[in-house]
Parts: sequence; C-alpha cells; structure tokens
Amino acid sequence: MTDVTWGDFVTLAFSRMEYALAALTLADADSPSTPGQHAARSEALADVFQLLHRGTSRFGALAPDPLGIAEGDVARLHSNVEILGRLLRDEAFYAWPEPDPAASHLAEAVGFLRFAGDLLASHHGPDGEPRSPYTAYLDSSGVARHVVAQTAELASVAGRVAVRIGQLCPSDRRVIRSHDVAYRLRERAVLIERAAIGIQRQLHSPRPSVPAPGLTHLPQAATAPPPPVRPGESQYEALRAVGGGLEWLAAHVAQQASQRLPDATVAELSIAADHSAVAHLLTARLIEHTRDLLTSDPVAQGVVEVVGGALREAAQAWQQAAASWKSGLGSAPAASNPRLVREAEFAVVRLGRTLFSPGWTRRDTGRRAPRAPHEIITAPGDATHLLAAAHAVPAAGQILAEHVPRIGSALVQRGALLSSDPAHNPRGSAPSDQFRDGWTRWYPASPEQIRHITIAYDSARQASAAAQIATARAAEAVGSPLRRAVLEADRRNTLGFTGDPSHDTRRVKAAAARARSTTVARPSDPARLPAHRASELSREVGALHPRRKTR
Repeated sequence: MTDVTWGDFVTLAFSRMEYALAALTLADADSPSTPGQHAARSEALADVFQLLHRGTSRFGALAPDPLGIAEGDVARLHSNVEILGRLLRDEAFYAWPEPDPAASHLAEAVGFLRFAGDLLASHHGPDGEPRSPYTAYLDSSGVARHVVAQTAELASVAGRVAVRIGQLCPSDRRVIRSHDVAYRLRERAVLIERAAIGIQRQLHSPRPSVPAPGLTHLPQAATAPPPPVRPGESQYEALRAVGGGLEWLAAHVAQQASQRLPDATVAELSIAADHSAVAHLLTARLIEHTRDLLTSDPVAQGVVEVVGGALREAAQAWQQAAASWKSGLGSAPAASNPRLVREAEFAVVRLGRTLFSPGWTRRDTGRRAPRAPHEIITAPGDATHLLAAAHAVPAAGQILAEHVPRIGSALVQRGALLSSDPAHNPRGSAPSDQFRDGWTRWYPASPEQIRHITIAYDSARQASAAAQIATARAAEAVGSPLRRAVLEADRRNTLGFTGDPSHDTRRVKAAAARARSTTVARPSDPARLPAHRASELSREVGALHPRRKTR
C-alpha cells in the first residue's frame, strides 16, 4: 500500500466536507434542526476532523517559498478561519437542549486548517538547511502552489458548512443570541470566501507575482522580514538584517501599491518616511566616520566623500516627504500592517547601534558620541558589509518613493483617505468645527490634496536614486563591489517609468488590471442528495432517536 500523499489528503477532506454540506441542505432552513439531525451530519464532520488530525501529523506545517501570492490574503484567510473556529466552539457550548456535536467537530476541523498561516514562511533555515522532511517536495513551485490552492478551497467549503450550521442551529440558553451567531458565522464565511477567491485568482493568473512594476526587479523578494532587534546582536548580524529588512519593506510597499485598498494608514506612511530620513542620515554619518578605514587611496576617499553628501540630501528630501502627510490628512478605519513601521524602525536602530553603541535607541539621537572608527571596522570584511547596508538604505528608499504615491491614490479612490482642511471641504466649515488641535470635520480627500505628496516623494526618489548610485560607485572604488549594485543606476529607465506621475499612474493601473483580468471558475455548491438517499437518511435519524421530535 502506497503512503498517503497531500493530494489524497485534500481529496478525502474535500469530499467529506462536501458530503456534510449536502447533508445540511436536507433540513428546512425555516425549522431548527434537532439533536438527532445533529448526530447524523456530525458523523461526516467527525471523519473530516479525524482526517485533518492525521494529515497534520503526517505533513506538518507546510511552508513553501514565495509563490506569487499576496501575503495579506493568506493572513486574512488564517485570521478569519481562527475566528470562525472560536464562534463554532462557542455555539457548540451554548446549543440547547444539548451541545451541538456538529459545531464542535467543525470547530476542531477548522483548527487544523491553519496550514494557511504558515504557507508563506520559509521552509529553509537561515543557513539553507531544511526545516521539514518535505523540503525537496515543496521546492517545486507547482506543487507548493497546488497545496495553497487546495487549502484555500477547503477553508472556503468549511465556511459554507458553518453558515448552514448557523442557519439550522437550535436556540440556546440565551435566546436573543441565536440570530447574532448565525450572522457572525455568515460574516466570517464571506470573508473566508473572499480571501480564497483572491488566492485562487492569483494562483491562476498568468502574471501572479508581478501585480506592480518593480517588485520582480528586487534581487530577492523577501516574504518574511528578519527577526526583531535583540540584545547582543553582533554587528555582522545587524548589518545583514538591515539589508534583509529593507528588502522586505520595499517588496511589501510594492505589493501594497497594487491592491485596491492597501493595508496602510497615513500615520504609518508618515512614520515610515521619517524613519527613512533618519536611516539616510545615520548611513551618511557611518560612511563619513569610517572613510579613512574604508580606503587609503585619496581618489577613492573623494568618491566616498560624495556618498555622505548624497545621503544627507536624501535625508532632507525624506523629511519633507514625511511632513507632506501632516497637512490635515487622516485614514478611515481599515486594516493596517504595523510591520511596515516596525521594520523601518528596526533598520534605524541597527544602524544607530553600529554607529554609537549596542544600547542605542531612537531617544538617544544626538546624545551619544560615535564609536571609534576602528571599533566599527575591525576586519577587512567589515567594510563590505557596511557598504552593502549603506547601499540598501537608498535602494529601498527609491522603491518606497516610487510606490507610496500610488498607495495614496488608491486610498483616495476608495474614500479611505480623509482630510480636515477647510479650504477643500465641499460642504464648507464653520467656526464651530475648529478645535485647538485643528479642524474636527472630516471628509474624503480629493486627488488634488495629495499632489504635494507626489511631488515630495518624487524629490525623495531622485535623491535616493542619486545616493544609491554614489554608494555603488564608492563600493567599487574601495575594492568591494556590491552584487546588488547591478540593480540600477538607471533603474527607472529599465522599468519604463518616465517621471511623469500621471503617465506612471496609468501604467501601474494598466498592469494591475491585467493581473486581475483572469477570473477563476469556482465549483458550484454540491448537488442535493438523491431522493432515495434523503429518505434513507431520514429513516436512520428516526431509528437512532425515535423519541425525539423536530422542534
């Protein structure tokens, strides 16, 4: 007998879940189900639970490398499946006259659908060692994408089963809560369905991994940022983490620029721009402080000196970009991703600790003297790592500056960007709307109100691009050429950007429309059971519970 495969596991789980859904459709939606009907349909759900339990121990937490799937879709699928499980467990406990075994079994089953929460993590360790015995199997992108697709579809079916349980559940000890439970189950099922559709659409798209220009031109599109700053982190680890974290940050912003409603707020974008300004400034000070140890050649030292000036100009441009968000703009309540701000702050802290001391924080700006240059560069290889981190700062800054204005445009189009500036309020503002901290009447911002943001970020893009070219030339001059320096002295030309915001916006919208153009043919709901099978099931229920009557 051959060993079970992932395809066998998904096929069995899917068919049994579909059977449970078909059994649920036998009941009348207008009449609550009885405990006997619970027992009949819970038999199939119990099989699903046992299968998922065995499959979990067999396959473990599957985690393929980047597959062209938006990380936000998988995260939303994971979080909504968890909430669905909590609601089902709650319903199973409060069902009357006895606990609902169907809800209990399904709650346990969806608990094992958290495969999706790990599917975008790396199944390789930091040194390339495999973390799973299925590494060779999952290294095939086609197989890994199939696993993601089937898992998302299985979660979607579980959501539909939960909706039927909510519709047919008997009243519980808190009568006023029954309808609320059904509504909450339906709400989570809809969110799971949307996330599954998004994943399926990306998996079937002919261009699944390029929703926006620029992402595929990164040397390695990181799917997971490096670990947070920790005490005792060596300088080598810190500088490597600066490069890896900024690559993830740039890839994340590029992905957000292609979404209809990005997971970013005005406060997060402003703070990220402020962190970018500080990172450019600290990098300039690092290069200037260690110039004599980077090279002893006077000509090369002149090239290195240019880097400090270019980075300082970029820092000033990023300060203006951060200030451009502080003109009465705010965000409507929406999902946000604080990792955007945290990763930018981690880069600043690591650069500051490289320049000053291991205990440096943002609160210590300007209060500590830099370490001696020979404490920063203690070995010949330290110069290469320092220049690589210095190059990563403006490289990521350029990508951020290219895509953040498009995020702002998407927020405006979706009505998620708000303004309190009375000069643009279409309804006008009265003196009573003025408060000591500004104006209190908010309204959806217009495209004209983010024009100054686009201009500020375009200046930051040009400054970061110039600093990126300067750091690449300096690394080559000191004899430590950077591998990622091939990324672009003329990056914008290779990507086809013109510098005209309106033209570039149309180009990005067209690319995003092409990525969304492929629709996915989803299977219809399972057909009802044949009439003779339905009557058999009814007789089985009556035979098992002859004294129980339908409520």
